[in-house]
Amino acid sequence: MQENEGGLRYRDWLKAQVDAEEYWFQQIDLGDGLVTPGWSNPALEKLPFYGLPDDMSGMRVLDIGCSDGFFSFEAERRGASDVVAIDAFPESLRRFDLCRTALGSKATGYLASVYDLDPKTFGTFDLVMYFGVLYHLHHPLLSLQKVASVTAGTLLIQTRSFEAPGLGKIPAARFYPAGIESGLADDPTVDLSVVWVPNWRCVRDMLLHVGFVDVEQLHSHGAPIRSKPRKSTNPRVLASKLKTSARKLVPHSGSPENGARQSIAIFRAEAPNRSVGVVPSSPHTSGTDGTFSGAGRL
Repeated sequence: MQENEGGLRYRDWLKAQVDAEEYWFQQIDLGDGLVTPGWSNPALEKLPFYGLPDDMSGMRVLDIGCSDGFFSFEAERRGASDVVAIDAFPESLRRFDLCRTALGSKATGYLASVYDLDPKTFGTFDLVMYFGVLYHLHHPLLSLQKVASVTAGTLLIQTRSFEAPGLGKIPAARFYPAGIESGLADDPTVDLSVVWVPNWRCVRDMLLHVGFVDVEQLHSHGAPIRSKPRKSTNPRVLASKLKTSARKLVPHSGSPENGARQSIAIFRAEAPNRSVGVVPSSPHTSGTDGTFSGAGRL
């Protein structure tokens, strides 16, 4: 068993680092019986449905909204030669870096938004993973334009969605100006981060609109969706926002109006002119201090 200079076993040190984090989203196996205490188990709940190729040998892969890094590390495990992960939250990248170190991963994390994506700074990718982000955005269509600009091969996208029989074939999205009622049945809360929730036709048509081709729906189901808001670095501010938003929401029984139901939509789409993902000549830097859009590289 490895020990650090103070004689502490490496596993004990790593567990202390994991336990010190206030919040974990994903359960990630770090080896030696240590699993991060996330409330989502992506290996069971997501991986079988999200369409990742079994063999990703030699691929250049982008993980947008990487969170703790599960899908980045899974892509690397399946043979990806270059994995770039981005997330807009510093605490997510901190947890990503902790897991990367524990796993001996070569994946690279950047503090950046989907709106920052540009082939001049990030290059292009054989596979782009865009999971659990779209419905958190104020500008979902703009985000897909940015994603399309760096996709040289395949896009895999997963989003919260809704289905309402009365809409028929109409592509539509529901707007939530004050977030949504969320959380577990015995611990309800308000998730302020959910803004636009599209139906599956809207997702498909947005992908086609920004130029993707061969758009294929991989999976859609109406199983209950567990969602919790991100932990704020300032709990008092978050609590104040939650109270304000809760007063603005119209109470309901939990059943969406007009027969609508919450669902999950997963799509695969292809770049119109497939090519090999390439690394930019000057990746991720916009100044002499090694920063990109004011965000540091891990």
